[in-house]
Amino acid sequence: MTEAEARALYRQGEEAVVAVLVDFGRRLQELEARLGTNSTNSSKPPSSDNKLTKAPKVKNDKRKASRGGQKGHLGKTLMQRDNPDRIEVLRPMICSGCGHDLQHQESRRVIKRQVFDLPLPTIEVTEYQSHSVVCGCCRHTNTPAFPKGINAPTQYGTNLQSFIGYLSTYQMIPYERISELIEDLCGHNIATGSIITMLHRAHKGCEATQERIKTLLGQSDMLHCDETGVSIEGKLHWMHVASTSMLTTYHLSAKRGKDAMDAMGILPAYQGIAMHDHWSAYNHYECDHAFCNAHHLRELQSVIDNEKLIWASDMKQLLIRMKQMVYQSRENGEMKLTKDTYQRLWDHYDTITAAASSLYERTAPPPSNRHGRHKQPKGKNLLDRLIQYKTETLRFMQDFRVPFTNNQAERDLRMIKVKEKISGTIASQRGGHYFARIRGYISTVKKQGGNVLQELRNALEGRPFLPGEVGG
Repeated sequence: MTEAEARALYRQGEEAVVAVLVDFGRRLQELEARLGTNSTNSSKPPSSDNKLTKAPKVKNDKRKASRGGQKGHLGKTLMQRDNPDRIEVLRPMICSGCGHDLQHQESRRVIKRQVFDLPLPTIEVTEYQSHSVVCGCCRHTNTPAFPKGINAPTQYGTNLQSFIGYLSTYQMIPYERISELIEDLCGHNIATGSIITMLHRAHKGCEATQERIKTLLGQSDMLHCDETGVSIEGKLHWMHVASTSMLTTYHLSAKRGKDAMDAMGILPAYQGIAMHDHWSAYNHYECDHAFCNAHHLRELQSVIDNEKLIWASDMKQLLIRMKQMVYQSRENGEMKLTKDTYQRLWDHYDTITAAASSLYERTAPPPSNRHGRHKQPKGKNLLDRLIQYKTETLRFMQDFRVPFTNNQAERDLRMIKVKEKISGTIASQRGGHYFARIRGYISTVKKQGGNVLQELRNALEGRPFLPGEVGG
């Protein structure tokens, strides 16, 4: 505001000055809150934190542990095998003392030492020769068929294809670096176009598994849902995930809302409990819902940091106490909290929200002449949600099958952001769809204790891994 504008405002009278100052104070508070936002009090990722201004975490344990295994840790010692792959016999042929021949002398003892190492990688070329033979009796020409999948004069085998699918989709290595890695390991140059063709085959081979995973997720008692933004061809897309502790599927979409979730094909008919954040699009579905309380704790911390309100601290402590009591009851083999304990915690929640509502009513700014909805503080928005969705917020306390947070889905999505950090972006929608399906396949195989490379080979050979009935 210039000096002339300030004087003009002063001449308009007290009400005009007060309105401008109130608006200035609100905007200043919003700016300070934005500057005070980091990964501990919002949904911002840790990578966005300013390491110079963010307060370090305070650890209760002041002891500085040394590197390596700690006291009481059960180590894993490298044990000798009874059946080594190769044996090198070290036997003296001539006596070093007198030169006598020792070839026919029996060994007094044998000391064994084993070396565990990787074999030198190399490209192994197998040639299949189909011989046509004419029968000497009936003159019929007999030509044996090549093995299934051997369709071209030259092609790459499923061992190499599964390894490249693993490098690209699980280890997040870009195509050019995969090509470089194969050349460094094996001395064979593989074109990036061939890598894309291999991923296409893996994507096709995992199709039946993805449909099976979706069916099982739709039948599960608990379902974890989340989404994260990804850059594809310079445009924002969304990677959606639906998962349990045993199953994972991803869906790439240009949209984030209900249309994308409908296209994923799980939530529209789902009848269990869907765990997610408070993104409103999830609430359109008729299943039961549970909200992630890790989000609530971060938002409450933001209210504590920026609005300095006691109710947020009380609610944060209550939620943590509820979590601890549920965990302890579960550890004791109990299926639910006692009726008295449950009611006491339930009522305490209401006491905090009622006091907070009264506080905001007393401190609310006077109504203005502006049209539209009056902007509320973030703390008030959070409070309204905690009141409106009390059942969804506290479902973990009502039903022990429900976890306190949506950590399962967040873990399943975390590697998507790692891929962006390593590769910079997903180059195309086609590559994004390849990545989503193959990544869901690998994640499910690992959750169920399978061998990833073997199951990728099986998928390429038309025998994909198909998960059985699993719980939520």
